Amino acid sequence: MTIYYLSFFFLTSLHLAGAQTTAHSSPDKSLRAIIIPVGKKGYEATESRIEIRSSSGKTLRWKSFASYDAEHGMGVNHAEWTPNSLFFVFNVGSSGGHQPWHSATYFYSRSENRFYSLDNYIGPVTSDFTIEGRDVLKMTRFNFQAKNEKEPVRVNLARLMAGRR
Repeated sequence: MTIYYLSFFFLTSLHLAGAQTTAHSSPDKSLRAIIIPVGKKGYEATESRIEIRSSSGKTLRWKSFASYDAEHGMGVNHAEWTPNSLFFVFNVGSSGGHQPWHSATYFYSRSENRFYSLDNYIGPVTSDFTIEGRDVLKMTRFNFQAKNEKEPVRVNLARLMAGRR
């Protein structure tokens, strides 16, 4: 019986911890990325809203991943700033469990004050990301032509943005 209560307490605390607003300060402390759970009651963390705010608290840009039915939105799984504070990178999972192999990855560009989908540049991302150096992302993608669903790829976000101009 004690194990039951401990398990219940542990699972309940995990669920509640996942449904709280989280703030990620940029390394230079001039910006904060706020992740707000917006999913339906009991499943708040399955859908998210991201807000980029100045150090004074002014909202500079936001992006919502909420859906009308709480089954077609997305919730943030992993998020972090690049060490140079130029990009906020995050990936999301589907609130309805669609495409569990897909780790849709987005980034906020400080210089453009805009969100971008990394999938639009490299194809569907199939793993979590790691950040190397100042602004290089390392992950895997689905390469349909090579029929490789775990192709390793490195993306330099600064070069990617420079190529857009």
